[in-house]
Amino acid sequence: MTQTGRWFDGTVATATDVTVAATADGLAIAAADGRRVTLPTDELVRLSSASGRVRIGHRSIEGWRLDLDQPVDPALADRLPTRGFSGATNAGKKAMVAAITVTAVATLALGTLVAAPEVVARHMPMSWEKKIGQIYELPVGTVACKDPAGSAALNNLVDRLDPEARKDGLTIQLLDVNDANAAALPGERMIVFNGLFEEVGNADALAGIVAHEIAHVRRRHVATAMVRELGLGTVLTLFGGGALASGGGSLLSLNFTRGAEAEADRDAIAMLRRAGIDPRETKVAFDRFRALELDLPAWASSHPASAERGARFAASFDPGSTYRPALDAVATKSLFAACQNKPGKTERS
Repeated sequence: MTQTGRWFDGTVATATDVTVAATADGLAIAAADGRRVTLPTDELVRLSSASGRVRIGHRSIEGWRLDLDQPVDPALADRLPTRGFSGATNAGKKAMVAAITVTAVATLALGTLVAAPEVVARHMPMSWEKKIGQIYELPVGTVACKDPAGSAALNNLVDRLDPEARKDGLTIQLLDVNDANAAALPGERMIVFNGLFEEVGNADALAGIVAHEIAHVRRRHVATAMVRELGLGTVLTLFGGGALASGGGSLLSLNFTRGAEAEADRDAIAMLRRAGIDPRETKVAFDRFRALELDLPAWASSHPASAERGARFAASFDPGSTYRPALDAVATKSLFAACQNKPGKTERS
C-alpha cells in the first residue's frame, strides 16, 4: 500500500509531492516529477514530528526530509526508523550533546574548519534551535505591527513563495523599524522591518527579499551561523537554558557566509520562478541597496555585492514565461501600510 507525502531532496528548498511504499528493507519514493528513489531504513533517521506529520531525515544528505501525514499505514510504519532526535530523555539529550561535540571535534581535527559548523548544524534537531530562538527577545522599544490585513498579506506572500513553509513551522513578523532589512532568526523565525518597504518599492521586489530569508531558514543557515560565530559551547549553554551576555541581541547580528548568501539567492530565484513572480523587480531593489553600500572589496563583505546579486536575479527573467504580481493591489496597500495603523501595534510581542 502507498501513502502520500512531501519530500525535500536536499538540493532545493521546496517540497515535491510523492507517494511512498514499503520495500523489503526500506522505502520506495515516487515523485510527481518522475523521479524514483529507494532507500534502506538504516540510511534514515526519525526527526521531530510536527502538525500531525511523521518526519524522516537522511543520515548523510543535508536538507533531505520526508513528511508523512499520520496515521501512517502499518506496513509502511514497519519500515520507518524508530530512533532519532525526537522525544529524547535527559540521558538521550546528554548523548546527543556528546555526539554533536565529538562530531565537531573530529571535523576540526581533520582540518575542515569551515565545514565544522555545517556538520554540527546538520545534526542539531530543530527543537533545539526553536528552544534557543525562544530566549531571544527583540530590543527594548521594538514595536510589532499587528494590523490583521497587513499580517495576512505578508503570510500570503510567504505561502505564494513556499506553500509548505508555514505548515512546517515558519513564522514571520513585521516590525516598525526604520531600516531596510529582513532577517532569519533561530527556530524558523523571520522578521521584516517596515523600512524595507520604502526601499524596495513594490511587492514583487519584496518577494525576492522574503524568498531569500525563507531559503536561509530552510537551509539551516541560522544554526550554522550560531555555531560558527557563538561557538559550540555557547550554543549548548543556550539550549540548556543559559543566556547570552548581550541578552540575546547578537542572534540578530549573525552573519552568513558568502556561500550561504549565494545559495539563498539561488533558492530565492527558484521560488520566484515557481511562483511566477517577475525577478527583475528584485534587481531594481538591489540597485537601490547598492547606493547604501560601503565601498568594500568583495572579500570583506559577507553578502556578495548588490550589483552582482541584482544581475543574477535579472538574468533569471524568462521572456517566454507569464508573470503575475506577487500580491494584488489591495493586499499590497494593506501590507505597506500595516505599520501606520497605530491602534494595531503591540509592544514587544
